[in-house]
Amino acid sequence: MEQPLESEAAEMRGQGGASLGEKAREPEEDSDDRRRYRAWMAEKFSSLRAGDAWPGGQENFLYGPTTLLFSRTCAKVRVVIGEEGLELPPGEGPPFSEIPGQAGQLAALFQPDDRTKQRPGTVVLQGPMGIGKTVLARKLVLDWARGRLCQEVFQYVFYFNLGDMDEEAEKSLAELIAGEWPGPPVPVPEILARPQSLLFVLDGLEELKPFLDGPEAELCRDWSEPRPLAGLLQGLLRRALLPEACLLLVVRPSGWARLARWLGCPQLVEVLGLAKADREEYFHRFFTDRASSRAALAAVRDNETLATLCRAPLVCWLICTGLKQRLDDGEDLHQGPLTATRLYVSYVTGLFRGRATPSEAQLRGLCRLAADSVLAHSTGFDGSDLERHGLAAADLEPFLSTHVLLRCGGGYAFLHLTLQEFFAALYSAMEVTRSPSAAHTVQDLTTELEKYSGVDTSFLSLAVHFLFGLLNPECARLLEAELGCRLSPQLRRDLLLWATVFGGSASPSLCALSLHHFFFSLYETQDGAFVTEAMDHFRDLQLVLWSKVDLLVSSFCLRHCRHLEKLVLHPQREVFHDEDPELQAGSPAEAGPQAPDLAASRWRALFSVLSTNAALRELELSFSSMSDLCMKSLSDQLQREDCHLQSLRVRQTAFVPFTCGDFPLALIGRHHLVYLYLDLQLGDDGMKLLCEALRHPQCNLQYLRLKSCGLTEACCPDLALALTANQSLSHLNLEGNQLLDSGMQVLCEALRRPENHLQKLVLPECGLTDVGCQDLSAALTSGRNLTHLCLAHNSLHDSGVKILSEALKCPECPLQRLTLWSCGLTAVGCQDLSAALCSNKNLTHLDLGENNLGDEGLKLLCAALGQPQCNLQALDLLVCFLTEACCQALSDALILNQSLRSLNLGHNALKDEGVKLLCQALRHPDCQLQRLGLKSLNVAQNALWDEGVRLLCETLEQPECRLQILALWREAFSEDIQRVLRAAQESKPHLIITGDWYSHEPEEYGFSWWMET
Repeated sequence: MEQPLESEAAEMRGQGGASLGEKAREPEEDSDDRRRYRAWMAEKFSSLRAGDAWPGGQENFLYGPTTLLFSRTCAKVRVVIGEEGLELPPGEGPPFSEIPGQAGQLAALFQPDDRTKQRPGTVVLQGPMGIGKTVLARKLVLDWARGRLCQEVFQYVFYFNLGDMDEEAEKSLAELIAGEWPGPPVPVPEILARPQSLLFVLDGLEELKPFLDGPEAELCRDWSEPRPLAGLLQGLLRRALLPEACLLLVVRPSGWARLARWLGCPQLVEVLGLAKADREEYFHRFFTDRASSRAALAAVRDNETLATLCRAPLVCWLICTGLKQRLDDGEDLHQGPLTATRLYVSYVTGLFRGRATPSEAQLRGLCRLAADSVLAHSTGFDGSDLERHGLAAADLEPFLSTHVLLRCGGGYAFLHLTLQEFFAALYSAMEVTRSPSAAHTVQDLTTELEKYSGVDTSFLSLAVHFLFGLLNPECARLLEAELGCRLSPQLRRDLLLWATVFGGSASPSLCALSLHHFFFSLYETQDGAFVTEAMDHFRDLQLVLWSKVDLLVSSFCLRHCRHLEKLVLHPQREVFHDEDPELQAGSPAEAGPQAPDLAASRWRALFSVLSTNAALRELELSFSSMSDLCMKSLSDQLQREDCHLQSLRVRQTAFVPFTCGDFPLALIGRHHLVYLYLDLQLGDDGMKLLCEALRHPQCNLQYLRLKSCGLTEACCPDLALALTANQSLSHLNLEGNQLLDSGMQVLCEALRRPENHLQKLVLPECGLTDVGCQDLSAALTSGRNLTHLCLAHNSLHDSGVKILSEALKCPECPLQRLTLWSCGLTAVGCQDLSAALCSNKNLTHLDLGENNLGDEGLKLLCAALGQPQCNLQALDLLVCFLTEACCQALSDALILNQSLRSLNLGHNALKDEGVKLLCQALRHPDCQLQRLGLKSLNVAQNALWDEGVRLLCETLEQPECRLQILALWREAFSEDIQRVLRAAQESKPHLIITGDWYSHEPEEYGFSWWMET
């Protein structure tokens, strides 16, 4: 039957969802077909998991009422435990912290939007594998079949498990519907007569890799026409087939990323799993006595890795089962850290107590099937896989009877992905598989992990963690004693070899995801000696701490990193919360004085690396927000005698006040700590405390950078006192603080005093004007120490430079480097600077970048450059609005000047004609520059064409030219010219042609000193 084409309005309605008016239609009389179908679906979905029932018959404890919370961008779904049939009203139950919106039930997924009055046409249920998406989708179908959900919205709901379908077979939508009907006859025309009353639940899209990753297929528009599965699905997703029907897609994050191109703007729903209070409630239900439940809860609270795993409902059950096994064996759960590997070993070995254990061949076969599936990124296997490995269906019976495996359609699947990963790791570790002919080894899993760096790492990350966790002697003992499974003695050697290679290649640019998995793997071993060897090659680390679990794991690994020299930490906001905002459930169990103690112990453990690692010299902390406990723990560690830290950088990206606390005390008596960089809202009150520390005779800071710290002129009296009292501080950077001219006046009084030892002063964007230049000028002529001054991005104008130039003319002025970047200068200011250059013997570096000097301004400067008494070595004229008209004067000056080594002419329109004139100077026989050499010339972005570059290359190849660095964007030129540039570079091995001027500047000619001070 050919489906008629929809009108444009209908198509738009199908894309955005059904209108409110359509949704609120008068209910029709229920038909026998609908009643029969609902009864059949209710029976079919009475078990929320496909295949076998939940182990132990404890299914309904996890999926009672489900609460939704709608935020601005995504509906956050949390599974809430409740008794079957007890529906909570919207908003009831534990609150969601810091997420705007309102709570509701599953039916709210398909309610019309308050603004558009339209029902969402497509809902994407996304979350990591194993979190409970499929069970949640099946619960929605079950609730609909039982008359509890969306009866007035949907006449029919069809659930398709795409993983069980043949991608190659051609079927029509009518045939798919018939396959999900109780039996003939199937009233397909009646079902499809009102497409706006249909809901299709599509689960398992990730199993169809050719469909997701392949090209767009020919769309199916006729529900009766047989098509390959790809065309049929794309027809539904792209709204060519039944555009008014609703879709519920169950996907992992990687699946959603690949489906997005076809879906437009669906309603995104993230499944967050069990909240903390819900997990605790289940623990109390699972354990028969209160003492056991308290002990188990305490063990999980102390191990946040386990607490995070417990968000997945079935994993929560697995971990409880493993904990119960240990308690039944009389073990103390607080004796030694609990790991996921240890609990899974307890769970698996406990399954076969009192039962016949599987044979070695059966266990090896299961483990190999698991490894195959993990490496193929698959969640199941079938009879063909058994046949390929020489296994029979009877070989799986021990695992089916214990619910390790479930029957799914015509194949098999593990009870949970984490179990599949555990057995995959076990296969790589088993002694019987450690032969040259073994299908999978340690290298297979670890190599795959390195390659598989997309948004979905669920197939491999935990498998590798388990592999490392099997190094634990207790795990090996239990596996051999209970299952007769011996682990290879070579496992430790192989994993250490891989870890050593991984660590040896580590760099600051190392993939954060890989490093994250590497640390979690090391944590699973709980073997200090192994971790110490594995971390031996790390010298420089950058870590992103997303949660308290990362904090725990990183602390463990860093304690064993003996040779670390630099550590950069990026703690995220969630680290500072007692629980993730999405999952916060207001549990009273962790309220009280023990919560701050626990948080403080976490930070103490992390910062203990400052005292346990004697090689650590640099620490950088970049926070979105921070807590007092964090800073107190840092301060305590900085004050330890065995802390050898030399450089500390602290950045806070959130615009909130920073509480100093005991932090300034850490600067006193620490002779190693010489560099401090703060980029946070310190404020004048915080600066007052910092200045007290600076005045202390045992404060040894040499470099202090306070970038955008919210300081004003009010802090300048305290700072001035500190400058005169402190005997070590030589570099001070106050960039981005509004000190104003009044504050500058106070600071300059300190600069004039002989007790002041400051050598470098950096004041960009400090709100200074020409008024403040008068005080600066007096300080320059009476002080003896200040050699570097940066006044970039201040509105000094020509009038302010005139005042400074008078100071520069004085022979007593010690200034060597002056930065006037973007200070509003013109050619008028160049007249005064030119006079100063002719008489000043100390000034060697002048930065005039981003000022509108023009050709006339440069000609005035060239007049000074041509004088023998000018000692300028480096001149920066970046973005000074120069043209080829000034190049003759510059060429003449270069011939006469005997000191200039570095010249930056970037981002000026010199063109080919200007470069020709410069080349004449470089080749001039009387040019002293040829003898002394021109160390740096930047002609990038100067409207050069091939002719100018070719002439420049000919000059570079001359033996008289001693140019070492040429900043030029070679990619902007033709292939022919790029070959000419390469030839010029090959002719002089010392020559560097680069597009980055500042990354190759030698210290003696550098202009970026003020950016780094």
